[in-house]
Amino acid sequence: MSAPNQLPIPDLEARPIDVEEFRAYTPEKFELLDGYLFDTGQHTEARRRLLRLLLVNVGLLEAVRLAPQERWREALQRVYEP
Repeated sequence: MSAPNQLPIPDLEARPIDVEEFRAYTPEKFELLDGYLFDTGQHTEARRRLLRLLLVNVGLLEAVRLAPQERWREALQRVYEP
């Protein structure tokens, strides 16, 4: 588990989350606003927090199976290469 003010870091394998993590990182209710969950497209924090918690719960190995390898490579290049 992570520090109280720090989002959990996903591992390669799935791990269970506890009630405190659930309460801390999930929005109070699901809403759809202009085609985006929880808020508009410009405000990503609630989605990012939930996605991180889901990645912890699913594991990165399972998550990468959701998109083709080429997309992951392109995303990694865009984020980590200058």
